[in-house]
Amino acid sequence: MPTINDIHKLRIFNRLKSVYRLNSVGKRKESSAEHSWSCLILADFFLSKTKRKINRLKVYELLMYHDVVEIEAGDTPLHPKMKKINKNEREQKAVQILRKKLPSPVNSKFARLFNEFEAQKTIESKFAKAIDTLDAQIHEMDYKKDWKGWSAEFLIDQKSNYFEEFPEIKKTFNQLMEYLVKNGYFK
Repeated sequence: MPTINDIHKLRIFNRLKSVYRLNSVGKRKESSAEHSWSCLILADFFLSKTKRKINRLKVYELLMYHDVVEIEAGDTPLHPKMKKINKNEREQKAVQILRKKLPSPVNSKFARLFNEFEAQKTIESKFAKAIDTLDAQIHEMDYKKDWKGWSAEFLIDQKSNYFEEFPEIKKTFNQLMEYLVKNGYFK
């Protein structure tokens, strides 16, 4: 039976709403919780388009928990002018801290799903990573000013390998890149 102490521990997840990314939302920055939600919507859409046998629930769970480490480690953005210093180290330390803070059995489930997402060995983790990778470009279509300093070449170099196993997502990424170039997002 859940206790009030368990409920207090679950409130840790609410802190993801206060972890901000580089992406804009109106006049503020997007939270990691908002990004996770939009990834879930995007995954649901692409799961309905794929012919591959992929466990939907597993993809949803991977996306629900994939950025929870940012509560402790902060966001590590992809940006042409930023380096990802000690990302894996910081995130693994965050997993250990959060495991101690979260109630059972969510603490173990979170750690297992985060590590599966990072290992990229299952079809579901690869699909979730492809969705996570695509989400920012779709989101940022509404914020052309945020594209300053970016190039199509940088995005293709950094992201295209995540779409190789998923032709539907790869096609969308390629069409999106063409649209962004054609419409002056990289100027």
